[in-house]
Amino acid sequence: MDYSFFFTSVVVVIVAFVLCVGVMRYSELLKLIDVPNKRSMHAIKKSRGGGLAIFGAFSLGMFLSEVPVNAYIAIAFAIVFFLGLYDDRYGSSSKTKIFWIVIASIFLFFGDIYIGFLGVFLGQEVLLPKWIAFIFSLFALVGFINAVNLIDGLDGLSSGVGIVILAGFAYLGFKYNDMFLLYSASFLILALLTFLYFNWYPSKMFMGDSGSLTLGFVIAVLSIHSVEKVYITPVTILLLTAVPILDTLVVMLRRIRHGQNPFQPDKTHIHHIILKQHYNNVAKTTKILILLQVVFTYIGLGFKVRDDFVILTIFILLYVLFYSMLTPKRINKQNKH
Repeated sequence: MDYSFFFTSVVVVIVAFVLCVGVMRYSELLKLIDVPNKRSMHAIKKSRGGGLAIFGAFSLGMFLSEVPVNAYIAIAFAIVFFLGLYDDRYGSSSKTKIFWIVIASIFLFFGDIYIGFLGVFLGQEVLLPKWIAFIFSLFALVGFINAVNLIDGLDGLSSGVGIVILAGFAYLGFKYNDMFLLYSASFLILALLTFLYFNWYPSKMFMGDSGSLTLGFVIAVLSIHSVEKVYITPVTILLLTAVPILDTLVVMLRRIRHGQNPFQPDKTHIHHIILKQHYNNVAKTTKILILLQVVFTYIGLGFKVRDDFVILTIFILLYVLFYSMLTPKRINKQNKH
């Protein structure tokens, strides 16, 4: 890493800023306007083209850095971004999204990006046959992308949490001298930080699905890459990306227990509940969840235990604690009647 990295970083910030301003100005023309509905946390129309600025600046940074990027990965990134952009403009069904994410995952598989090693449990390495590894990786990708998409419900939340998660991977890239990991995470962090200037409460724009899907997909790819290089294990990822994962698992279990569609959108996510507990203070709620992710990422990076069974047990205990704390009695009573 030399002065060219810092030069490219400055370019990424400038381009992200210019694109954010440009997208906000021409959102009507680009058909990237978020119109409030009953689930919205805002009352006026806002631009949802932040993903265009984030992906554009990130892609330029990777191009200028000349870090070798597997062509299959580049194609997969593009597929997910354009899927999100199409959804922001015209809307698309969940089936359509899953279909194209599967296509992107196939490209990753051909680029040897998949989870074939699950870790060491009670002294035994758990390895997956290649075809099972592909299916497992596919479910993990779809699940995590959906998790990141679901926490994109408050100003600054998904971008703030994403920055913390990516900082963990940037640290791993620096520690192991992995330029792909370091540069990918760093440039996306810079693009997100610039976007966060416009997205912090009260926000001027949203990242949209082009941003949230791309953010989730890039984090998933960096996670798999880190596992493949044996920097971390899949179980460690549960801590490095804990906030979106815990949120999704808590909400889905709650809905399943009460006979509801686990994929039906509602206002019972972690950020909704904490927001009510803090009298609708959006900025405070966002800061709490970002700080929570900082704690989880720090714990995940600092674990010295070699057996993943211990880490998995800790995550399960955290999940039970979160479920108990974030399932208000009022919700339970309503679902019983």
